[in-house]
Amino acid sequence: MVGGRDLAKGQSLAAELDGRVSAAYVDAFDARLLDEFCSRCSIVLNCAGPVSGLRDRVAQAAFRARCHYIDLAGLSFVMESMLPLAPKIAELGLSFVVSAGWMPGLSELLPIHAYLQAKTKTDAIDSVTVYFGDSGEWSANALRDAVFYLRQRGIRRPTHFHKGERVPAKMSEGLTKVTLGERLGQLHFSMLSTDEQNEMGRRLSDCDVFTYAYLPGLHTAMAGSLIALLPLPEVLTVRLLGNAWRGNRLPVGGFVVARVLGRAQGRSVEVTAQIVFEKGQDYWINGLVMASVARMVAEGKGVRTGVHFLSDAVAPAAFMEELRKAGVERTENFRACES
Repeated sequence: MVGGRDLAKGQSLAAELDGRVSAAYVDAFDARLLDEFCSRCSIVLNCAGPVSGLRDRVAQAAFRARCHYIDLAGLSFVMESMLPLAPKIAELGLSFVVSAGWMPGLSELLPIHAYLQAKTKTDAIDSVTVYFGDSGEWSANALRDAVFYLRQRGIRRPTHFHKGERVPAKMSEGLTKVTLGERLGQLHFSMLSTDEQNEMGRRLSDCDVFTYAYLPGLHTAMAGSLIALLPLPEVLTVRLLGNAWRGNRLPVGGFVVARVLGRAQGRSVEVTAQIVFEKGQDYWINGLVMASVARMVAEGKGVRTGVHFLSDAVAPAAFMEELRKAGVERTENFRACES
């Protein structure tokens, strides 16, 4: 069942799917309508936004209706508000999976998968470094959430994680230029971590964790700084960020690359994993991640009960296999050299 404020659009979509889907009018800001909608569901997938305004409304309605819940978005609002209910949610046998999309979502799950793969090939892990970015057409709501995040974060000194503790990074580490293979080439990055990646950094407590976001150019950095520092009207900040983002020159739709450095039998070892998708596939990969989680929940395939980010809710190898069967290409490389 698909629900939204534009019933005609929902009915049009339902008609394309051979009568297997019905449509219903629902406003995510109306608790009564949300309760009516969720009462007809067993699993609720939340694609509504902006998250900075919606907060945990849909998650709370799913809990009241005793439904499983899968959320595309991040910003940690849903996680923070639902954690006090986590014991009850687990007791009911329900899975609440938060940040279950591309970024956040696979941007944390792939590095953890690479880390676990490296653990089987090394005596010790020294570091995990993540590079991520996309060049998709962000919706207005996504841009509103990005503006909210920039304002909440402000201008901070870059940080990374050392054995599970967040520590200041060297200023020279804040910006970097890295070559990521033939398809991606040489790209500029800024050290930046989301709430979900911070949780990943705390979990990988036996090594250093560095996270870098793709930096399209000086215009994007300047737009982000202006939004973080100045009390500009929201409509102006959304337009400013959207225009800066359209200058993105990535050769692909998006990517996550994880590089794990370790040691084995006196040699340095590197394990690299990456997922790259083509331009125009940004909504496809977001939807596919959510749909894969939903299918695993429905089939009882090992999604943890309680409240978890995607990277903690599923077994990384099993989930990567689900994505592979659905058409997501992943490459992994192992390289060893003498110290």
